[in-house]
Amino acid sequence: MIKRLHLLLCALLCLPTSGAGQDQRHPVCLLQFDSLSRRDLDTVVPLLGGQRDAAVASLVRGRGLMLATEAETALLRERGYSFRVLMKDSSIRTLYKRALYGPSLQLSDVYHTYGEIIQEGDALIRDHPSLITRIQIGSTTQEKRPIYVFKLSGNAGTSRDRPRVLFTGCHHADELMGAEICVALMTSLVRQYGRDKRTTAWMNEYEIFIIPVLNVDGHTVVTAGIDPRWRKNTHDTNGNGILYEFPEGVDVNRNYDFNWAFGGSEDPASERFRGEYPFSESENRALKGLAEQERFLLSVTYHSQGEVVYFPWDWRGRKAPDDALLREIAEGLAASVKTMEGDTSYKAEYGAGTVGQSYPWLYGTMGTFDFVVEVGLGASFFPPEEVAGLVTTNLAGAHYILSRAGGPGLALRVVSRGSRKPLPATVRFPLIETEDLVRRTTDPSTGRFWRLLAPGRHTVLIQSAGYRPRILKEVAVAKDGWTTLEVELAPGDEGAGLQGD
Repeated sequence: MIKRLHLLLCALLCLPTSGAGQDQRHPVCLLQFDSLSRRDLDTVVPLLGGQRDAAVASLVRGRGLMLATEAETALLRERGYSFRVLMKDSSIRTLYKRALYGPSLQLSDVYHTYGEIIQEGDALIRDHPSLITRIQIGSTTQEKRPIYVFKLSGNAGTSRDRPRVLFTGCHHADELMGAEICVALMTSLVRQYGRDKRTTAWMNEYEIFIIPVLNVDGHTVVTAGIDPRWRKNTHDTNGNGILYEFPEGVDVNRNYDFNWAFGGSEDPASERFRGEYPFSESENRALKGLAEQERFLLSVTYHSQGEVVYFPWDWRGRKAPDDALLREIAEGLAASVKTMEGDTSYKAEYGAGTVGQSYPWLYGTMGTFDFVVEVGLGASFFPPEEVAGLVTTNLAGAHYILSRAGGPGLALRVVSRGSRKPLPATVRFPLIETEDLVRRTTDPSTGRFWRLLAPGRHTVLIQSAGYRPRILKEVAVAKDGWTTLEVELAPGDEGAGLQGD
């Protein structure tokens, strides 16, 4: 029952309201319920009559904000529900501004604009130039704003042969908490370096990458007070030259090329429009290029809402090849983050198959263990007084992920016999991996391959063009830390048969 109500609320939160036109023929009421349980949705929602413009704007700690026609408002009163009418207006957008921004109809300055995020990052760079740097990884599809990643490490100006971890916020424009968590994580890691033993170790042992906002154009729509409902990027999909016609744009989290056709919608009016083709959007190509270059070991992608951690995958009953380890990490991540009520923690669940989203693409194509954290409960973004608590609880989850980047696993390096030149090689674990996965490869510049594994013995198959393949059996992975192994490949015919160990 609880799960069904949660799914119902999620659907309503994402329900399209008006199309390009914001004005309605008749006024609509914004209702505030001061004591509305999630169970009440079962009875309240049917009374709204399934009207397209009637939706739950938020339901946070029992405070529910709903849109209803005047007739529906009268019916709710007749049925004995207690609420206040905060506003009547013919503009659905204005009603949502009042619901989500508050009486000022502008976003609270508790939240960062993109410009403020960049300013804070640049201030950290000025004060700690050896610990953090900023890199442009692309520009937005429509408005050509720069998309930045911040790189953090004990020597951020150079590339080191270390495990790499990625944190990403704001695929969806209105899910603002991801950006806030990323900014807080970036700030705390830099400022605690040299002061906190654990933070210092992470910065020295890993390379940490943070994209506070991937969907910069959409995030700007929400933070500038233009439209708090905006979810997608601002791609002018109808080509009329007019921006911000709700719900125009492409859902950036349905545009990845991993079973793209099975996810999202082909309808440009849908809030989950997946685009004309995979990686049609610059935002997705920016993350793709970064992931291909850095080959992340672990990744967290922040969304809102649900207090759940999604991991790959249960695709029509077929689990991901690394299911046991993925579940173990997802459950550890979820257990480390307290719910808003504080009496329990987030839950770990399989994500919705392999459907053009970031986590199946990162895992299935790049080998990155990516986890989606749905922050908070009841809104895409939250009242100002909730922000600090949500950031604090979710930093604990980020810290858990950073601790897991220390293994256990295999740190393999493949080189050419004789010259000891690093080799680009395919590394397979034939007793684990299936044809669902794109083959994983070493970093061609270093020959390095990082792979999280359960402790125990594993079989490894290594192949490189122009070299004889090699199979290693009974490779022992220790219970803690990284098990390092250097493997030499002999030049020769790669079809000549396996070299065994």
